[in-house]
Amino acid sequence: MPAPLWPGSAVTSRPERAWFWLLLLGCLLPGLQVRAESLLGARWQSSAQLERLAERQIRYVAPGVVLLGGDQGNTETLAALGLPVLFSDQAPDGEAYYLADHLDLPLAPQVTLVYTDPAGWALLRLPLSRVAATLDHHHFLWPLPESYSLQGRRGPAAKPAALQALTINHLISAVDPQRLRGHVENLALLDPAQGSGDRANWRTRYARRPETYASTQYIRDQLGASLGEGAVFVEPFRVSVDDSTMYNVVGNLYGTDPEAGYYLVCAHYDAIGARSRGGWDWRVDPAPGADDNASGVALVLEAARVLAGQSFPWSIRFVTFSGEELGLWGSRAYATQAVERDERILGVLNFDMIGFNDRSQRLELVTNPASRWLVEQMRQSNRRYGIGLKVDVLEDEFAGLSDHAPFWARGYDAILGIENYLPTDPETYGVRNGDYRINTQYHSVLDLPDSLNYDLVTRVTQLAVATLGQYGLEEGLPNLAVFTGDLRGDAGDDLQVRISNLGLGRVVDPFEVRVWRCGADSSDCVKVYEQEQVEPLAPGDALDLKIPWDRYGEMVFLVEADAGNQVVEQDEEDNRAYQRVRLVPQRAIVVFPNPFRPEKDSYLSFSGLPFDAQVRISTLQGELVWEADESRQKDQHGRAIAHEVLWDGANSAVGIPRVVGSGVYIYTITDAQGRILRREKIAVVH
Repeated sequence: MPAPLWPGSAVTSRPERAWFWLLLLGCLLPGLQVRAESLLGARWQSSAQLERLAERQIRYVAPGVVLLGGDQGNTETLAALGLPVLFSDQAPDGEAYYLADHLDLPLAPQVTLVYTDPAGWALLRLPLSRVAATLDHHHFLWPLPESYSLQGRRGPAAKPAALQALTINHLISAVDPQRLRGHVENLALLDPAQGSGDRANWRTRYARRPETYASTQYIRDQLGASLGEGAVFVEPFRVSVDDSTMYNVVGNLYGTDPEAGYYLVCAHYDAIGARSRGGWDWRVDPAPGADDNASGVALVLEAARVLAGQSFPWSIRFVTFSGEELGLWGSRAYATQAVERDERILGVLNFDMIGFNDRSQRLELVTNPASRWLVEQMRQSNRRYGIGLKVDVLEDEFAGLSDHAPFWARGYDAILGIENYLPTDPETYGVRNGDYRINTQYHSVLDLPDSLNYDLVTRVTQLAVATLGQYGLEEGLPNLAVFTGDLRGDAGDDLQVRISNLGLGRVVDPFEVRVWRCGADSSDCVKVYEQEQVEPLAPGDALDLKIPWDRYGEMVFLVEADAGNQVVEQDEEDNRAYQRVRLVPQRAIVVFPNPFRPEKDSYLSFSGLPFDAQVRISTLQGELVWEADESRQKDQHGRAIAHEVLWDGANSAVGIPRVVGSGVYIYTITDAQGRILRREKIAVVH
């Protein structure tokens, strides 16, 4: 859970960790003498090299980096293995080494920066007498271990031989219901052994309470135990509404191909009690949040543990977000940063409230059109491995009440797994169908561990494990697939199409991708793009193709994957999909069609507009006919339209709007400051 600002403070705080180290160091400093030590940092590439180094004393291992004592034997071993030395450092008496991450603040005095890694962590050397002052500078500090176990932390290497014989069913059976329940209880209760009977034992995970940092640390420790300390990071982000700092926890399971991108398995870990009977004061009242959303966090932690020993062609990140209940703050920060870093996210599996339902073992998958392929992955896994969930699908691109939404907004594919979307709405499908009863504990202090259906939590966790784990354990045929929503018009001014491999085998043969433009009734299709793909496509991976395009408006396309049937697949029914797309220019203002025929054309489109632009249409004599703001335009379904305004040809400057007559008119486009961006003529023809 995030460590927000103390009330009235102007400086961010990481209170519990700081207090812990200060207390510990206060106890140790009086009689502690630190001997002089030296350290080597080297670059490693294979697990075989690490195993050779394990014969020496390893101090720390991170992706591609190993730290060892600086004695002559280690130097000779590195030379024999041909490993390049990154640094060599000698600590004087009284100084020690510490690991730190996110050094976004100036270093405290007398702190030596020994090594900075591109992954975001760093090695510091400082006197013990300066540790407290360094903590005052709000840095995380972890003493460099005397020894570091390689168990559970390997780089991009082949699967261990003992795991190659495993099947996905063995992996599914490794999901432990007691561990899941233990995570929920540890996140919801101060002392799980005392149970839920005493209100004084109920935790708060409200993101603005400093006590919630214990949950942040718990999640970090659990991910570290599964993935290795060097693979887990606590990432701060600022919350502008109250200028506080909150924290996401990110654990990495590194794949064999660093360029292949990653899947994201995530859940939010903050909680709220605003719907509690009799009122709720966040400053003093608990917010245990067992179902919402310790259940989802438990899934993330258990999935990380079960999948940690596997090797995948791409990476998996296990992430818990803070600030969801306050406005999706954590996922918004993460998704924004992912765009800035141009990260390749293959798909986001977000889980939120998966344990309250006692009517059926039901999971609702919420998706937008572009993410349907993720839904199909999960539905197939549920059937293929007999997990036994009743899976319902809600396709609603405006379902924005969880951490999948910021990824949708930034063009990433994501789904939400939830027991029932809108848990208190009696009109939802699950309630009307008798598969779900309204959650009376939602957002209240009574959202406690004893009320959860742990069989449901277990099955949903098994589904997450199976969906991704199958690509590391099982073999089979590839399955090239394209779904409605995989063709997008947001790649600059080009089209972008995604082709997925949902099968268990690697695509090694060349295959053709074809795109056709069709009539409004999906007939009379004309081929506009054809390309043979020769690069292999790993199981579970996706291929994104940009297609040059310079026409705008609403169009129908047909996309075909493996159009020539060159690849032997497990399923060829999902190799083609029709899609209606409205294309809006991104780099320039485009006005079309011109001339405009109201009886034939639905709208005259002013597209590619900047935010808050205004469009005015007038006669040649300067009489106003129509005007509209970019920020206020809506389509026929009442949904906002970005970067575009549409004119239906009506004169709205008169009492009763009527279609204007044939003739030449002037349109003027201005920006938010009133500066003229374009003024030209349009023709209206009846």
